[in-house]
Amino acid sequence: MGHREEKEQNLPQVYGAVQSGIWLVGLAILAWTSWWWPGILILVAISGITQAVLQNMAAKDAEKTQTAQAARQASLAVPANCPTCGAAISATSVTWNGPTTASCPYCKAAIPLNNKPA
Repeated sequence: MGHREEKEQNLPQVYGAVQSGIWLVGLAILAWTSWWWPGILILVAISGITQAVLQNMAAKDAEKTQTAQAARQASLAVPANCPTCGAAISATSVTWNGPTTASCPYCKAAIPLNNKPA
């Protein structure tokens, strides 16, 4: 149970605004229709479902950002010459096999990336 509490986090600003908007619109509808008692339960259920969906979307966005950042760092770490054949290479000329793995376009050897700790 402690692990789940650590994973749970606040929604980013955009997603938090959507969640707040759902509550404001829901409360306005409840006040307008005077349907407070069962209506508030429905609003809580809708809010819970949308929060779960929004947290899932925020986690996917964070994962995409981390993958893009890793790919950007990897592209900066490509050496000037292939260590196997000596051909001049760059981040745009190598064949990317994944976000952080590349191979030489000439000899197809794996390129060791110069990952220096920041």
